[in-house]
Amino acid sequence: MTSNTARYYDDIYAANGKDYHAEADIVHKFVQQYKKSRGNILLDVGCGTGVHANLLSKHYRVEGLDIDRDMLAVARGNFPRIRFQQGDMADFKLSRKFDAVVCLFSAVGYVKTKSRLWKAIKTMGQHLLPGGVLLVEPWFAPDEWHPGRVYVTQVDKGDSKIIRMSHSSQRGKVSVIEFQYLIGTPKGIKPDKEILELGLFTKQEYLDAFHSAGLNVIHDAKGLDGRGLYIGLKPLDTK
Repeated sequence: MTSNTARYYDDIYAANGKDYHAEADIVHKFVQQYKKSRGNILLDVGCGTGVHANLLSKHYRVEGLDIDRDMLAVARGNFPRIRFQQGDMADFKLSRKFDAVVCLFSAVGYVKTKSRLWKAIKTMGQHLLPGGVLLVEPWFAPDEWHPGRVYVTQVDKGDSKIIRMSHSSQRGKVSVIEFQYLIGTPKGIKPDKEILELGLFTKQEYLDAFHSAGLNVIHDAKGLDGRGLYIGLKPLDTK
């Protein structure tokens, strides 16, 4: 993610109809349904620009973690009351544990490989208190990914205009998305480009990762917006 595209990230997905408020409400319902610990502390892993974290802060004491410095800069600027820190979801180490850990908007796909998926689920599980809940919204499975598709998004925000065109491809079990941007402001029009790579994991691979981390796991087929949701439960009798 470049600094330019990070700044327009939320506008682009708003134009695509993403409803952060509805998603945060669903996350809250899942946490309340499955959490057995008594506390109220939540960690948003792969928090991006912090919109989910901010909405969830109505119900929880929230912290955010992301590997992307540009996204974190936007999050810190928009939501200064929330603690955001940089870290890799596969091996971060914090000095505290949480009642809920969430990894939303398919951010888990950025681990790319099966071994890093296992590490990420284990790392997130290690940051749960006994009775805590881990919610992971998956990226597409291999049979759900369709290379060769092209999409266009247009954003009209006052005196700024953005056009983003995407093209999907695949390399082994990794999905590749190329984004080309035209960003127009009163100062002129600037092009930008980024390549995203996300691992394509099967349902069984996700389930195995949770089991390997010592978590009981439930798969909700619908999840927040149809991509499904994996719900990891840390037993009360573990440390």
